[in-house]
Amino acid sequence: MYTNRLPFIVFLLVVSVCWAQENDFIRGKVLDSNTGEPVVFATVRVMGKAKGVITNMDGSFRLPKEYMDATDSIEISSMGYESKEVSRALFADNIILELKLTPALLVLDEVIVKERKRRVLRGLTAREIVHKAIENLPLNVPRSSYSYVGYYRDYQLYNLDYLNLNEALIQIFDRGFEHSDYETTELGLFSYKRNSDFLIDTIGLKPYDYKSGHKTISDAFLDSYGGNELVILKIHDPIRNHDKNTFDFVNVFQSDFTRNHTFNREEDQILDGSYLYHISFSSSIKEWDVKGNLYITKDSFAIHGFEYAVFYNTKRINNGIDLLFETKLEYKRKEGKMYLSYHSMNNSFRLVKPPKLKLEQTILDFNRNQLVLEFTNDLEEESALRLANYDIRFNGQKLKFKAIVHIGNEVSLIPDVQNKRTRNLFRELIYSVNSDKIKSGDLIVDIKNVKDENGNVVNEPEYENRKQFREFFVQELQLGSTTIPRDDFFMDKGKPIFVDQPIKRPENFSDYWMNTPLKSIED
Repeated sequence: MYTNRLPFIVFLLVVSVCWAQENDFIRGKVLDSNTGEPVVFATVRVMGKAKGVITNMDGSFRLPKEYMDATDSIEISSMGYESKEVSRALFADNIILELKLTPALLVLDEVIVKERKRRVLRGLTAREIVHKAIENLPLNVPRSSYSYVGYYRDYQLYNLDYLNLNEALIQIFDRGFEHSDYETTELGLFSYKRNSDFLIDTIGLKPYDYKSGHKTISDAFLDSYGGNELVILKIHDPIRNHDKNTFDFVNVFQSDFTRNHTFNREEDQILDGSYLYHISFSSSIKEWDVKGNLYITKDSFAIHGFEYAVFYNTKRINNGIDLLFETKLEYKRKEGKMYLSYHSMNNSFRLVKPPKLKLEQTILDFNRNQLVLEFTNDLEEESALRLANYDIRFNGQKLKFKAIVHIGNEVSLIPDVQNKRTRNLFRELIYSVNSDKIKSGDLIVDIKNVKDENGNVVNEPEYENRKQFREFFVQELQLGSTTIPRDDFFMDKGKPIFVDQPIKRPENFSDYWMNTPLKSIED
């Protein structure tokens, strides 16, 4: 959670060669027919089955061959696009089938247009629509127990490449709207893996550290509530946690959201042939701008989609970062109630990496009466030969040098023995080293502005901006049972998902699969 430390987040068919053979799966990629851009978070459903997947950030998806071999087609749908069926016969092994969705057009006949105008004149402003959606939450979300099985993952994104990808199949048991999600919802782990096919960076895997500053979210603090990554993600769902302080500026959704934002009514959106209210909202406090969207059904004022992003405003871009935090979630109707379809959350963070140029060792050359500094890389000549860049002190007193020699990654400092104090200090240093009496801290070597041949400055750390993602995609909604089973396989929500958690696979475990993305968004 971001606390108040920040007052705040027609089909055209093309085929391409698959980057790796996956004998058990077929792959596809959903693109916008006009722009060619990926259609992110589109629903891909196997016809005749109650299961499906959500497209990845690159628009890709994968489906088990055994499911595809048992069906004639799949259905793809996404907000603002025409839903389409795609024949199973178009898919083949070891290729990625590119499917281009057509944007839906808002075409209304004259009677409907007049009716819409009358409705607007009667009053539903953007704020009133949002008020009604919040008021109707108890009617639109399930009050009784249910469960759903889904694919969870967390990863980092750097230069369009996925890093440190963790994946899991998880069943979530929810007691319903009137029960606390954090306190009463149970999580059952079917399987997990740290995907070694993707780059693993141990520095990026370290926890956030605000004391050393080695890994931080600039100007924000991510509170875990004592939970693991999935628990953190679930807390940032303001619909399920409507009466809890989720994140700024949403705060408590049912009481604070409409006070903290301004709203505008945009052109209606289409999903599966139905029209939805599209409400954009914004807020601006100090250095941050908030932008977002709500998609609300017209018949019952049920919230179908929620998008929320916090940006640095144009007056201040922090370390090259403009987007600080973003969350997107979608709900779908089933038997008259709205159930989660997917939830994606990401935040920018800064990683401090070790300097590329460092002083490796300091050597006292007795034969030449020189102090030799050995660096990790070959040095750039001009900065290496500047005496002002070296401050060498022994027992708190500064040594003076009259000359400097640079060869490769070494710098030899020649003391000014004509200076009596320096001559005596250097003799004392030699004696201390020879007699093994020198102690840590006696000799202080302070170097600044020295560069290597690639322009790296000595002891200057590297700063790397990345994005951290946590995502959950529902594969199957289960409404048959109204009670949560008593079992010992439930996850310890206070421990990491991937460390010493109980695992229990159901008999139909093969019905679920991990929708692993391609290694790069550009693949």
